[in-house]
Amino acid sequence: MRSIVKVVGVLFIVVALWAFVDTGFGMETSLLMGQFQVNAVHNLAHLALGIWGYASSRTDSASGHYSRWAGAVFLALGAMGFAMENPLDLMPIGGADRFLHLGVGLLLLSVGLVEASRPRASRRMR
Repeated sequence: MRSIVKVVGVLFIVVALWAFVDTGFGMETSLLMGQFQVNAVHNLAHLALGIWGYASSRTDSASGHYSRWAGAVFLALGAMGFAMENPLDLMPIGGADRFLHLGVGLLLLSVGLVEASRPRASRRMR
């Protein structure tokens, strides 16, 4: 599980930095890879989630907490994307983003819940 959380964290960091380079630091919505709506707030959120994920990958306990919490947040964002494209005109979450958020949320929450259901004795101690 820790390796999955580490990979997800690194991917979020890379995507956030790529989005800043590609679309700039403005609040206007731009398309990343021609599909995903981003702006500065969206990129900062991905950067923060990436740093949190990478830092959480150091222990099983922290990885589990990250997986469950970030997974729940991404599932909520994905669902919200169907109701509103850009809440409070701050962060675009509609379009293709909603499906990406639902997929990432499902992956993270599944990993976190599977880990939480394992008996403590079978978890790695580090």
